[in-house]
Amino acid sequence: MKHTYEIPRVTIKRPRASVWVCLVGALLIVLMVRHVWFIVSWHRYRDLTVIWLMYFVVTAGQWAVSWLERPFTVDAAQQAKLDGLRVTVSVPVFNEDPQVLDRVLYALFCQTRLPDRVQVVDDGSAVDYGEVQEWWQVHCPPTVDFSWVRQQNTGKKIAQAQTFWDDPADIFVTLDSDTVLEAHALDEGLKPFADRRVQSVAGLELAWNHDWNLVTRLNSTRQLVWQLVTCSAQNVARGNVLINRGTYALYRGQLVRDILTAYIGETFWGRRIKLGDDTFLTTLALCRGRAVQQPSAVCLAMYPENLSHHIRQWTRWMRGTTLRTFWRLRYLRVGSWGWLYSVLTLWWYLASMAITVVLVALWPESSNYTATMVAAGVLWAWAMGSRLLVIQRSDQSLLGRVGAAALAPVAAFWVMAVLRFVRVYGTFTFLRQGWTTRSQVEVGAELTTAAQTVAGGAP
Repeated sequence: MKHTYEIPRVTIKRPRASVWVCLVGALLIVLMVRHVWFIVSWHRYRDLTVIWLMYFVVTAGQWAVSWLERPFTVDAAQQAKLDGLRVTVSVPVFNEDPQVLDRVLYALFCQTRLPDRVQVVDDGSAVDYGEVQEWWQVHCPPTVDFSWVRQQNTGKKIAQAQTFWDDPADIFVTLDSDTVLEAHALDEGLKPFADRRVQSVAGLELAWNHDWNLVTRLNSTRQLVWQLVTCSAQNVARGNVLINRGTYALYRGQLVRDILTAYIGETFWGRRIKLGDDTFLTTLALCRGRAVQQPSAVCLAMYPENLSHHIRQWTRWMRGTTLRTFWRLRYLRVGSWGWLYSVLTLWWYLASMAITVVLVALWPESSNYTATMVAAGVLWAWAMGSRLLVIQRSDQSLLGRVGAAALAPVAAFWVMAVLRFVRVYGTFTFLRQGWTTRSQVEVGAELTTAAQTVAGGAP
């Protein structure tokens, strides 16, 4: 097994102010022309046009605000305090490919700022990790307290709690077993904690295997647009990020210790809840202070490489989203941006389904309106995709970045035509709990090696 890997370098390029102003101006002009045309041309669909107008006004505002996001920075005195924090990393594992896990630990132990403690918790996997475990127990950095434990299959939350119990860490880090940290990820992820109000930090998630096939390309584009538009806007809005990606996130230790019993004992209608670990912790962080995104704290996760895995992952996410929407509306401060955004997204989900029903019911008379709406949506998706151009990674050329942004309309269509209806299924089955996407190893050694070669590593 290989124990050294080439980890891509990732930087965030700041757009010039003049470019930002031009983009916002062009967006507003297109938006105005589009809706004037719709209102003038489609009298019968005026109600639908008003709904679309409300949606685009909200998303245009998010897109414009997202360009204002900047990574948190610290001065020398703040950095000295951050250097003194005790940092513990929890890595829950269930049926992960051994080579993928090996790469994750390699990147973690190559950080510019090493953690104080790392614990791998095997949640009853049917995979032999003996070689990986033995290697890193011998070769991990001497300053890191590294341990490896195994438990019966009881879920990700319980696996994380194995690490959290009785640990006096100032900062807990949750890291997925398929997620590689860019060299400065931990150092950058700690910086927002210089602000006492910050309770949690979301890293920026990229796909390790971003150009493996069409499935990974579409997922990579969709996920990045969402992070760099929606989450960036939430971050600028006084630290109201609603989801710290479970792939890589950081939390104040006291917060985790205070809510740990509720975290592992969460129930809904008498059913134990295993999913939505990341959104649960983020919601509780928002109840206590701020949840922010640090775009310079970059991680690279393995994305689903086949359609079956992708759909099962989305189903799991939507089950968690359904439950978390209830909790946000109940526990977040009414009128806060996080609460308002939860209301808006729920409204748009229901409204978009209603629009689809109306257009189908009126077909083929609605065909021209639908074609115009789709054409406008393509232009809009490209505007959203422009945010991807701020990401520069060493294993992706400028042409590759432009190509990823160009896929934004296809990714948006996939969400509207397919994933939206998967969400319906996830909503009605949200009480079905479990890992769901790891009944077997999802990424085999062959694919792992190929993806690694694409990313610049040796097979």
